[in-house]
Amino acid sequence: MPESPFMKQQQRRPFIAHSNGDTTAVSPPVSPAMEHIELDTLSMAKAGDGSKLGGNVVSEAVVDDDSTAVEDTFQEHYVKIDYSGGGSGFSLKKLWRFVGPGLLVSQALLDPGNIESDISQADTSGYKLLWLLLLAHIICIFVQSLAARLGVITGRHLAQHMRLQYPRPFATAMWLLSELAIIGADIQEVIGTATALHILTSMPIWAGVVITAVDSFLFLYVQRLGVRVTELVFGLMVTILAVCFWVEMIMIKPDAKELIKGMVIPRIPQGSIVQAVGIIGCVLMPHNLYLHSALVGSRKLDRRPEARIGAIREAMRYFRIETSISLMYAYLINMSVVVVFCKAFDVLRASGTPYVASLADGATVLSTVLGRGSKYVYAVGLLAIGQSTTMSGTLSGQYVTEGFWNMAVKPWQRVLITRGVSLVPALIVAVAASAHMDLLSEIINVIQAVVLSFTIIPLLKMQATVEIVGPEFVFGRVGRGAAATLTLAIVALNAYMVVSVIPLNSAGMYVAMVAVLLVYTSVLSYAALFPLKSAWDQKALVDRAPACIRLLFARRSVSGYVPPPEASSPIGPCDGGTHIPDFR
Repeated sequence: MPESPFMKQQQRRPFIAHSNGDTTAVSPPVSPAMEHIELDTLSMAKAGDGSKLGGNVVSEAVVDDDSTAVEDTFQEHYVKIDYSGGGSGFSLKKLWRFVGPGLLVSQALLDPGNIESDISQADTSGYKLLWLLLLAHIICIFVQSLAARLGVITGRHLAQHMRLQYPRPFATAMWLLSELAIIGADIQEVIGTATALHILTSMPIWAGVVITAVDSFLFLYVQRLGVRVTELVFGLMVTILAVCFWVEMIMIKPDAKELIKGMVIPRIPQGSIVQAVGIIGCVLMPHNLYLHSALVGSRKLDRRPEARIGAIREAMRYFRIETSISLMYAYLINMSVVVVFCKAFDVLRASGTPYVASLADGATVLSTVLGRGSKYVYAVGLLAIGQSTTMSGTLSGQYVTEGFWNMAVKPWQRVLITRGVSLVPALIVAVAASAHMDLLSEIINVIQAVVLSFTIIPLLKMQATVEIVGPEFVFGRVGRGAAATLTLAIVALNAYMVVSVIPLNSAGMYVAMVAVLLVYTSVLSYAALFPLKSAWDQKALVDRAPACIRLLFARRSVSGYVPPPEASSPIGPCDGGTHIPDFR
């Protein structure tokens, strides 16, 4: 049998001797991930921070299987969270230790594509859809909290779970769609940053695209400074954008009465249905679910058996609070963008001045209404968030690739790949199609809507599977009902968005629409009905189906495939390292 690279590496790795005071035991070679844990254990022992059992130091860290043995530069420096027992109340000091993942996630709601959507909203519907923008952010808080919940409970992120729980063809298709959505968002972010550089320095858009693609390597240096410094840098970028637009909102003096009415009175102007659905699609981003479920792993919880459940519940509570604050912060920024341009467009319409509602022409609109200096404030905010979102997009892609393929991708390799893939389309857009950014954004939003539906169903399904999250954290009837209702609403809205971009001007287009809906519904039904591999020991309706249907759902017999006993308990490092075999 040919030797794997890992076996060859082990042949070169010396045996390690441990002494417990009486005897010296020789341990077999360890994997790089386990070596990292041993080093962590030794450092704890030197600091006097370990518990001793029979003279040996017991590490609180657990590696369950090779799915977590992935090199992650971002998590090189963990934030250790001490659990003080269930009787402790809310603590601002402890909340501060959880602040960070939500801030990184909130950036996707503020990227240049979303700012362009805010400008378009201000032009077509004014203040009237601010209530829907608020509702979309509230839904996003719920969905992102579920992604964080999955990561905290199991110790694995969503991409890893999808690789383990679904057949390889479906998981591979989901990886391709997720990468396509990330690349699409990356193109918007690169073009947005290049636009900001053009406003500030008058350099051509194509040159700004090249500079933006290259300077993303600076992110590698930021990562090496540790998780807290990285989170601080991202938070600073978001704050720069907030200050820029809040200053302009104060300067432009919006109509406070219309602002409040827009936030509290539900109404959709005539002809704004597609715009309304697009608002929800712009806020709920599929790659954010992968990112959030992975980022919560940077907090090192107390996983000892006696403290595990309490520590996880406490972490989920603080992450919910942190996510809510971060995404409402993003809402206030998005709202300020809409408000600023609503007032600016009203002024221009009243004076009869022509204008174009787009990201690139936003600086011209503001300089006409507020003066020349306002366009530089606008450009600084756009530059900050553009740079920040390109970095977080790289991080999302890193987790998606590593999770679906169980392979370590070095950060510089990931940056090189993502920049190489997105640079060519971005340059084409910058040179030949800069006037059609609206169409490009519409296509990207449709792609993300499709991917979101295929991502949110597995996420919610895993929350309701006791074999994955355990009996203490599995959804009850109320949770399942709320999750199912939300899922159906999101899927219906996204299906409408997909169909709305098909021009129904011929019989062929109607046939195409029906075909798209059939494929869309079939794949969603497969994702919802497929029995997850960790629950294969349970009787399922598909087991009583004809052989061709059972084959489609990867069931090998009428009774279903019954995995080994160790595969029927919750997975992840929280439970002592249960290993779920990969049956593919």
